[in-house]
Amino acid sequence: MMSVQIGHVVKVEYIITDEEGIKLYDSSEISNGGPIKIQIGYGQVFKAFEDAIIGMELGQKKEIILSPEQAFGKVDPLLFEKVPRSQFPNEGEIVIGKEIEYVGPNGMSSPAWIRLIEDDYVIIDMNPPLAGKIIKLTIKLIETGLDPDPVPNPFYIGMSCESKCDHDHHSLKKEFNQ
Repeated sequence: MMSVQIGHVVKVEYIITDEEGIKLYDSSEISNGGPIKIQIGYGQVFKAFEDAIIGMELGQKKEIILSPEQAFGKVDPLLFEKVPRSQFPNEGEIVIGKEIEYVGPNGMSSPAWIRLIEDDYVIIDMNPPLAGKIIKLTIKLIETGLDPDPVPNPFYIGMSCESKCDHDHHSLKKEFNQ
């Protein structure tokens, strides 16, 4: 049996729990109930996750404890933002722990969580939800020897003139996909 190496494409099931064993995430939540497909060495998951898969064999299960630095990082105080309460048009949206999409002054959006509510402002947190936490990662190698997913053609993605053009989109797609 061959062990997983960098460049291999595999499917794994995983569960992330906190120090008390409470399930936080699992692969079924992001893959319609099944395992996730990963190409090792391509940064599709955090480094310690990839490192744990390297050397595994088909059917093997592995549990590792990861420090915040190995997993989702330390809590970064620079990722907390004080937002005027007036930017929340609906009072029902302001609930501690609620995930929101925050659009910063530069126009970039980021997921954020409401952490504190005051009379005139709200403190939001843009750190990953598991930042600063020690986690237990349980991985099971389900499938090996897969082909990598195709790399999308950057000229094809988002290409649209809507109805304001007079050229044939189908012939353009064929040109870009050759």
